[in-house]
Amino acid sequence: MWHAMNDRDRIVTEPIFLAEPRDPLLRRLYEYWRGLCGARPMPRRAEVDPTAIPKLLPYIVMYTRVQPRVYTIRLVGEEVVNFAGRNATGEPAGAIMPPRAAAILNEILDAVASEKTPKFRAGKAHWQPNKSYRDFEACFLPLSDDGESVDIILCGITFSDFRAPV
Repeated sequence: MWHAMNDRDRIVTEPIFLAEPRDPLLRRLYEYWRGLCGARPMPRRAEVDPTAIPKLLPYIVMYTRVQPRVYTIRLVGEEVVNFAGRNATGEPAGAIMPPRAAAILNEILDAVASEKTPKFRAGKAHWQPNKSYRDFEACFLPLSDDGESVDIILCGITFSDFRAPV
């Protein structure tokens, strides 16, 4: 299920960073996260209440930061599993992606962890060769148990079914 992107937004091919989420579901996730932050740069994982965001859960991926540059997939929502073709919970971040895509994902996760700030990205889903025509949008939101170092990155990702006319 894709949530309204206009035709102007569909021309993105190579993924790019966005200033803020455009997708309505991702905007809701980001607003929820900002509400949890209060005056802090990032909330704790324990503050994220799945019952407060039930419609967003199918689009969620959580990455645990094991150490710098090492992340494991902690949780994957149903829509993400359907898109990827399998559930990669417990595997390293990027495990089911081609090497270039996995490296880019890990660079984004590193940037979120080191800068302690959200990142937003959109483009074509090149990491899924049989679905590379599909648009995606993602947001990456840091979580911290101690308020200083990022332990978990909460990601929301949506996909479109848009296919350019041939």
